[in-house]
Amino acid sequence: MPQRLPPGAGPQRRAAASPPAQLASSDDGTIVPATLASSAATLVQSQPMYVLWRGDHLQRLRLLSGLILFAFAATHFLNHALGLISVDLMQQVQQWRWAVTRSTLGTAVLGTALVVHIALALRKLATRTTLRIPNWEMVQLVLGLSIPFLLLGHIVNTRIAHDVFGVNDLYVYELIRLWPGSAIDQTVLLLLVWIHGCMGIHFWLRLVPRYRRMTSVLLAVAIFVPIAGLGGFMSAGRSMQQVIQDPSLFENIKTLTRWPSDEDAATMANLRTLLRVEYALLLAIAAAYFVLTHVVRMRGPKVTVIYQGGPKVTVPAGPTLLEISRRSHVPHSSVCGGRARCSTCRVRIDRGSKSLAPPKFAEIITLASIRAPGNVRLACQIRPTGSITVTRLLNYASTGPQSVALSEANAHGVEISLAVVFVDMRDFTQLSENRLPFDIVFILNEFFSVVGTAIAKHDGRIDKFLGDGLLAVFGEHSGIEIGCRQALRAARDIDLALDHVNAKLADELGRSLRVGIGIDAGQLVLGRIGFGETSDLTVIGSPVNIASRLEALAKEKSFQLVLSRKAADFAGWTPASEFTTTVQVRGVARPVEVIGVKRGRDLPATILSPASDLAAKAARAGRTSGAA
Repeated sequence: MPQRLPPGAGPQRRAAASPPAQLASSDDGTIVPATLASSAATLVQSQPMYVLWRGDHLQRLRLLSGLILFAFAATHFLNHALGLISVDLMQQVQQWRWAVTRSTLGTAVLGTALVVHIALALRKLATRTTLRIPNWEMVQLVLGLSIPFLLLGHIVNTRIAHDVFGVNDLYVYELIRLWPGSAIDQTVLLLLVWIHGCMGIHFWLRLVPRYRRMTSVLLAVAIFVPIAGLGGFMSAGRSMQQVIQDPSLFENIKTLTRWPSDEDAATMANLRTLLRVEYALLLAIAAAYFVLTHVVRMRGPKVTVIYQGGPKVTVPAGPTLLEISRRSHVPHSSVCGGRARCSTCRVRIDRGSKSLAPPKFAEIITLASIRAPGNVRLACQIRPTGSITVTRLLNYASTGPQSVALSEANAHGVEISLAVVFVDMRDFTQLSENRLPFDIVFILNEFFSVVGTAIAKHDGRIDKFLGDGLLAVFGEHSGIEIGCRQALRAARDIDLALDHVNAKLADELGRSLRVGIGIDAGQLVLGRIGFGETSDLTVIGSPVNIASRLEALAKEKSFQLVLSRKAADFAGWTPASEFTTTVQVRGVARPVEVIGVKRGRDLPATILSPASDLAAKAARAGRTSGAA
C-alpha cells in the first residue's frame, strides 16, 4: 500500500517521505552502482544526515579532532582568566581539568586528536592542487600550520616536563617560568589557537540558521575569552613576580614544584628544538610534494571544461572541478569550502559524464538530501579526466550561508508561507525624461539603496528587481506572522528614509521621489528558477500577483501603502479608521479585502516593536484555535 502522510503534512514533510531521485545517470550513460545509491537513498529517507556531519571520513575525523582540541583550548583559556581573581583559584580549577585531561583516557584522546589534526593538515597541504582558495581558508590554513612551532615547545615545558622529568607543573611553576620572558610567545600562541579555532567553528556552523541568529552573542564570547585569558595570565604573572622577590620563598616554590635541574632544563631545550625541526621538516616535505605533483601534473594530460554561459578552459587533469574553477578565475559557489556538505557548488553535467568516476558516499548523501536529478554532481568532488560541459546551478554572487538551508529544501521547489512586498517608484518615466543614462542609474541606485537597507534591516530578502520597482519577501526564517510585521516596519522605514533622499536630491530632481507599496501574504512556491548562473531563488504564487495589484491600487487611491486584510490579520493589526475596500484581482476567484494607509509612518506603534512579535503571533494562534 502507498504510504499515507499524516494530516497537515507540509511540503517539506512530503518531500521527506518521497524517495530521492536516481542519483547518477547522464546524457551519455554513467550510472551509480545500484547498491551504493540504494543504501544512501535509504539512509537519507529514514534519517537524513545533518548538514554539519556530511563529508568523507577524513573530513569528519579532522572536524572531530578539531572540536576536541578547541574544547581543551577554550577551557584552558578560561582557566587562565581566573588569574584575575587569584592564583589559588586558577590551580583549584586546573586540578579538576587535570582529572579529565591527564587521565589515561583523556591523555589518549587529546594526544590522538593533536596528532591526527596536524597530520591531516599536512596531508591537506600536500594534496592540494591549487592555492587559489578563499581568503578565509588561506588565513585559517596559515594560522593552523604556524601553531605547532609554538605549541610543541609549550607541551615540552608542561606535560613532558611533568611525565618525563618529574616536574610538578602547577600554575605557580608555569607563571614564574613564562612571565615576563615568554609572555609574548604565549600571547601569540593563544591568539593563533583561538583565531584558528573560531574561524573553523564559524565556517562550519554558518550553515545552520540558528547559529546565524546567535552570531552577535557568540562574537562577544569569542572576544571575551582571549581577553579574559590574557588578562588573567598577566595579572597572575605579575603577582608571582612579586612573590619570588623573596629568595627563601622562591627556593620553597622550587622544592614544591620539583624545579628542573640545569641538566634537565638543557635536555628540554634540546627537545623543544628537535620537535620544531622535525615539524618543519614534515611541513617542508608536504610543501615539496605539493610543488612536485604540480610540476608533474603540468606535464601530464589536459582536460577541457566548458562552462555554459561562461568560459572554456583547458587545464591539467587531477584537480576537482571546483579547484579548476578557482585556478581559472571562474566564479563558483562553495559555502562549505568544498567539503561536500552544502551542495552549493553543484553543477549539471551536460556532456562528458563518462570521464567522471561514480560519486562516493559523501557526495551521494548530499545529493540525495536535495533530491538532485541524475546528471547533477558536486563540483568539489568530481575530478574530470576528459572534456566535459557543465552548468553552474547556483549564482555565485547571490549564494551565501543564509541560503544553504533553503537551498537544500528548494532544489525542486517547496511551498512556503511568506509576506510579499511590492515597491515601485512613482512617475519614474516622467522623472527620467531628458536625463542622461548616468543620472537615471544614479537615481535608481539611490532609491534602491534606501529601500534595500530597510528590507534587510527587518530580515527581508529582495526577490527580484523590476525596472524601477522591486519585490521582497519576509518571514523565511521567522514565519509568516512575524514576517508580516517585519514587512510593515520596512514600509515605515522606507517612507522615513525617502525624506533623506529627497533632501539630498532636491536640487537635482526638482521634485520629491514618491513610492507605492503593496503587501499581501500567503502560500507561495519557492525555488530556483532560470538557466545556469542566471537561475536564482524566487517566489511564484497568488500573493505576488495581489501585492503587485495592491501597489497599483495605492496609486489610484493616492495612498502610499495598501495591504490585504489577510496580511494585517497575520500581523495582528486591526485598523480603526483607515480606508478599507474590496478589489477584484485578475486570476483570484474571491474579492480581496484591502486596507489603505496614507504614509508608512502612520502605521500604529503596536506593530513597530519587535518585542511584541511573539505575543502577536501567540494571540493570533489563540484566535485561530478558538475559531476552530
